[in-house]
Amino acid sequence: MAVDNDQDTGVPLTGDGGTPVLPGGPSPEDFPAVAKANPPAAPPPDEGALRAFVVGGAYGLLALLGLAMGCIGSLHYRWSAGPVPVAAIVLVALNFAVPWLVGWGMRAKSAAAVPWVTWMAVVIAASSPRAEGDLLITGDLPGYLFMIGGMVTGGLAVALTRSAGVPGAWLLGPGVTRDRT
Repeated sequence: MAVDNDQDTGVPLTGDGGTPVLPGGPSPEDFPAVAKANPPAAPPPDEGALRAFVVGGAYGLLALLGLAMGCIGSLHYRWSAGPVPVAAIVLVALNFAVPWLVGWGMRAKSAAAVPWVTWMAVVIAASSPRAEGDLLITGDLPGYLFMIGGMVTGGLAVALTRSAGVPGAWLLGPGVTRDRT
């Protein structure tokens, strides 16, 4: 058995393989049953899978929010107070506020884009005439204000959203940061 001796006292500090030995006490090799009964702690559960599940669920709910905004807006954009299309103006403001607040809350441009893109899909489908002649969003002032105003303000909200990462990190690749000196 290789033993390291302390220079001052001559007391062995470690046994074979660097295992600490107490002076006059037993070594860990003397109790193999205890070592088998107390195996090393298992690694913590993979938190990445749970995080991916939660984030994926959040993005799914954001897509449903955009679909709901598009459906409700397509049916109610024509409400007006005299010649002023009040509902279209309110819906355009909401189409800015919702993506911007979502992007701010989740700290990601992609989170802001999800409700906006799904809203656009519904609005484009609702403004396309069918063979039967059905049309939800018409080509008049409230309709154009709702469609074009919503697309512009939603895109502006996505553009104004700040991401949590370093600007340009998507271009530089994972693990690469820019020095700002």
